[in-house]
Amino acid sequence: MIGCSQRNADLHTHSTVSDGQLSVGLLLKKSQEKNIRYLSITDHENTNQVKEYRKLFSPFSFEIKVIPGVEVSTKHLDQEIHLLAYYSENLVKEVEEIVQPLREEKKNRVMRILEVLKKDRKLENYMEAITYLMSDVSKTFNRMYVARFVYDNLPFCSIEDVFKKYFDNDDVNKSESVYPKTEEVIRKLNSIGCFVGIAHPDFLKDWRKVKYIKYFAEIGVRGIEVFHPLIDENLSLFLLKLCQEINLIPLGGSDFHGYDTKRRELGEFNTFDSSAEAIMEFLCL
Repeated sequence: MIGCSQRNADLHTHSTVSDGQLSVGLLLKKSQEKNIRYLSITDHENTNQVKEYRKLFSPFSFEIKVIPGVEVSTKHLDQEIHLLAYYSENLVKEVEEIVQPLREEKKNRVMRILEVLKKDRKLENYMEAITYLMSDVSKTFNRMYVARFVYDNLPFCSIEDVFKKYFDNDDVNKSESVYPKTEEVIRKLNSIGCFVGIAHPDFLKDWRKVKYIKYFAEIGVRGIEVFHPLIDENLSLFLLKLCQEINLIPLGGSDFHGYDTKRRELGEFNTFDSSAEAIMEFLCL
């Protein structure tokens, strides 16, 4: 599998269902233009993107094979770990039951952050609008969502500048998310039949933390991102060898959030077609 030359699978993207810039329909359209063959829209703690593309596949024709997915933020010891879970459409209800409480916690964190940010006079007039938008229970709200709103309405050069001004400070960082334990989420997702992988493991630049991945593999993780904007060539090669060593599927994707962010290269960090096909075989898609 690792020697496979075809890499047309972007298995890590985000839409407006969470903190992406493009709607599900536009994300599908752009992906097809990029000749992506396999796509997963892995919105944070959300399954509503599945409902969105279900609507689109009836009246429109997309050649892309879509694998339902979700990204979940967790914590193991001192390390934030993001999981990618892929699932079949008949598991939407079960996956949603797992992620909905986590989505609510993210929203609560944003509300705590807004309490801090409303002290800034430039933002004061926008608080009511942001709060209103966050009444939509079908979406996931996080710092990126608020940052994009600020970027769209105030004169900032980039979303990264918004983060530097409003989010990278001690007052805001006190409003930490209470992430669930990685082990618990892996076991829950496995128990309902998901294919679980590790997202962007750039923390492995500290080579001592490779023991985390080996432990996760023992309790049910089946894949790990090898190709990602945060993963340099050396780490990618290391991860490919690790996949061979402990029998993991090499995952990958652009982590596309939008053309207004650093993660804008849709289809540029694809993984192997055979990886997508292995996931689909596991899920009986």
